[in-house]
Amino acid sequence: LPTSTLTVTPDNPVFTGETVNLKCVIESHSDWRYEWYKDTDSVMLQTSDRYTVNKNTLTIRGATESDQDQYWCKGQRDGRPKSSQSSSKVSLTVT
Repeated sequence: LPTSTLTVTPDNPVFTGETVNLKCVIESHSDWRYEWYKDTDSVMLQTSDRYTVNKNTLTIRGATESDQDQYWCKGQRDGRPKSSQSSSKVSLTVT
């Protein structure tokens, strides 16, 4: 399966109130639907007023200590392969 790579901008640690971008890059193919996970509960993150998704980037606005966790992403698509591998988990530190 294609691999997924998750990167975080700005570099850790981020400060409370900052905007954080998590970018999921999947090798090969296009037309991925990106899924975002947070390790506390391992359920897919839902968008909200603070969590927005634009293509392959998840933006966290106004970071708080509750955002400090491990995140990972994966892709789903209609064709084959239907999914990518999950990315490695990336730790977000908020100070």
